Amino acid sequence: MHSHTHTEAYPSPTDVAAAPDPDWHYLIVTLKREKPEMRTYRIQAGGITEVTLETRA
Repeated sequence: MHSHTHTEAYPSPTDVAAAPDPDWHYLIVTLKREKPEMRTYRIQAGGITEVTLETRA
């Protein structure tokens, strides 16, 4: 997990280039707006796929 403080919660070219494992889920938090937003992605073979993350309380 990491944050993008002034950009969208989307993998940057640096994130894609540095992605160490195609089986990992990458959780990115943006602080661009008043309320933080989180999104999860898979980065495989240079491609980016957003995935739904379900949490239970």
